Amino acid sequence: NVPLSHPNNLAKAKARAKQILIDLDPQGEQGTLGDLTERELVAKANEAVGNLEGDHDSVDIVFIGAKKLANGGIVFDLDTEEAVKWIQQNKESFLSKFSGTATIKDRALSVIVEYVPLGHAPDALAEMRKIERDSKLPVGSLLSTRWIKPIHRRALGQESAHIIAKFATTEAANQGIRDGQIIAGKRTWARRMKREPHRCLKCQRYNARHIAAECNGQDTCGTCGMEHRTAECEE
Repeated sequence: NVPLSHPNNLAKAKARAKQILIDLDPQGEQGTLGDLTERELVAKANEAVGNLEGDHDSVDIVFIGAKKLANGGIVFDLDTEEAVKWIQQNKESFLSKFSGTATIKDRALSVIVEYVPLGHAPDALAEMRKIERDSKLPVGSLLSTRWIKPIHRRALGQESAHIIAKFATTEAANQGIRDGQIIAGKRTWARRMKREPHRCLKCQRYNARHIAAECNGQDTCGTCGMEHRTAECEE
């Protein structure tokens, strides 16, 4: 059975499928566009679409929302997934009307796949293609997988572990969450990754306003909590 949490995950992924991420050139128009309100950014994007001179007659493209990111990027919400696909396939045309120095970023989606047999080989390209074939995923949609927990920290006799799988498209990630994927002969289930609070990797404090390189606190192990570096832990 599909875990009960999956409908909520699918709803979030569906909303993400109607978004595009635009990065602004710090040396270009970031200052100009960065000064616009989110409502003004939506109006500017729709104006750019209106200036495309009929290139999108087959698709109705409407920008309905925008969110300014701390790094200067902008996440735009569109009304349909078809509109997003058109923008992605016609990046140059749209950006020529919106901003000559901006770029549209591909938004690969990462999910957690649980209880994957240890026979899985994350570094093997052939393994990615086999998972796609066995799971009926589009060819090339599974970009990579990696074990979450270091191999040397596995328990004696452990038979499975969790991985992070990166998909090229929201549609493929949705399929993986909804239908599962066959990995090393076993149907496994995926869930959306939740953003964790910021944590210093030296002192292990959550919501710290510093990073490990700038930390003046005591080395604290992220595994056992004792006063030594995590990499030195013997547990």
